[in-house]
Amino acid sequence: MYSITKEFTFEAAHRLIKNYTGKCTNNHGHSWIIRLHVESSELDEKEMVIDFNEMKSLKVWIDENLDHATILWENDPMCDYIRKSGQRIFTTKGNPTSEIIGVIILDQAKKLFENSRIRIKCIEVDETCTSAAQVYG
Repeated sequence: MYSITKEFTFEAAHRLIKNYTGKCTNNHGHSWIIRLHVESSELDEKEMVIDFNEMKSLKVWIDENLDHATILWENDPMCDYIRKSGQRIFTTKGNPTSEIIGVIILDQAKKLFENSRIRIKCIEVDETCTSAAQVYG
């Protein structure tokens, strides 16, 4: 079995208000780090699991949807203000935690690589330099 990892970054704000109390109810931003871990039982004709350049399609999706956006729960009252002010917004079905953002990115990665022979092992989401979540495929 072979395994490789590709790292991506993006900047975004979020806040947690669904069933949550604490300082993260305030809108705040992070420099997010995403690690896409993929594996394959065999190498391709180039002797690679997958060309790292092919993995950049996930970064394109991240940049178009999450980078410099405010990520909010779809029922957050702040959504209306963000939309009316013309700012970028990305909404989630639940609190936009590292775990939920990981699931969203994992689902997108599965769509992007569904015709590939690689298997997505996990998505790792670093919210801060000391806090991360992993979501397994």
